Amino acid sequence: MYATLPLLLAAASLALAQYDYGSGSAATTTASAAASAASSSGSNHIVKVSNAAGDLSFTPNNITAAVGDTVEFHFYGPTHSVAQSTFAAPCAPANANAFFSGEITTTGTTANTEIFTYNVNSTSAIWIYCAYASHCENGMAAVINAPADGSKTLAMYQAAAAKVSGTTAPATVQGLVKGTLSTSTSSTSTSTSSSASASATKNAGVEARGGVKWAALGFTGVVAAVFGSLIV
Repeated sequence: MYATLPLLLAAASLALAQYDYGSGSAATTTASAAASAASSSGSNHIVKVSNAAGDLSFTPNNITAAVGDTVEFHFYGPTHSVAQSTFAAPCAPANANAFFSGEITTTGTTANTEIFTYNVNSTSAIWIYCAYASHCENGMAAVINAPADGSKTLAMYQAAAAKVSGTTAPATVQGLVKGTLSTSTSSTSTSTSSSASASATKNAGVEARGGVKWAALGFTGVVAAVFGSLIV
C-alpha cells in the first residue's frame, strides 16, 4: 500500500508539469502567437485615380509601402486606368507582365464602385501611369517606393513623360485584384483586423484555462487515489 504512494505522487507531478499548472505560460505563449499572427497583415494604401474635379492626377502620387501592404485604386471620371511602367520608358508598359486595370469609365463626381488592388511583394520602385490617351504625358503618374537616394523621382518621371509622343497601354488586363468599393474601406479593414486579434487572444486564454482545469481535475483524482489506498 505505502509502496504505491511515491508512484502516485510522481504521476501527479508529471500531470501538473505537462499542463504548466499555475505558471500561466501556456496562455502567454498561445496569446503571443495569436497577437503576432494578427499583426502580420499589412497596411492598405488608398489612391484616388483622378478626383471629383476630374484632375489628371493620382492622390497620393508618391506612396511608401512595405512588403505585404496593398495599394487600392479608386477611380473617378470620366475615364482613367492604372498601368505599370518603368522610369526609363514613361507612358509605356514595363514589360509583358505589367499590371493593367483596363480603362474604367465613371459617371458623376463620386468614385466608381469598381476598384483594383496591387499586392506589394517588393520594395523596388513601381512606376505607375494612366494609359488613357495623353493623360500620362500631362503628368498623370505615380510611384510606389521611389528610390530613397533621390536618383529617380516622380518629378523626373513626369518631366520625361511630357516629352513622349504618345501613351501606350498594356495589351492585357492583369496583375491587379478586382473588387468592389466599400464606403468605409479603411475603417472596415482596421476593425476586422482588431476583432480578429481580440478573438484570437480570447480563444487562446480559453484554451489555456481549459488545460489548467483538466490538470486540476487530474490532480484531484490522484490525491483521491492516494487517500483511498491509505484508507484501504
